[in-house]
Amino acid sequence: MDALEGRYKGVKSRLCDEDGRLRSYVRVFVNGEDARGLGDAKAPLKPGDSVSIVPAIAGGR
Repeated sequence: MDALEGRYKGVKSRLCDEDGRLRSYVRVFVNGEDARGLGDAKAPLKPGDSVSIVPAIAGGR
């Protein structure tokens, strides 16, 4: 997350709360697995890992 913040200023505060945990309306997947089960925003990454950031979508009838 820190590397991402270094590249895209402000992204960490949009994805994480004040305690550094992923916000409830954002899902992050590492190699298809929910990052919450891998260490949340501190999930370890290695070269070649795939990271997907998915915002929640709500609305409609």
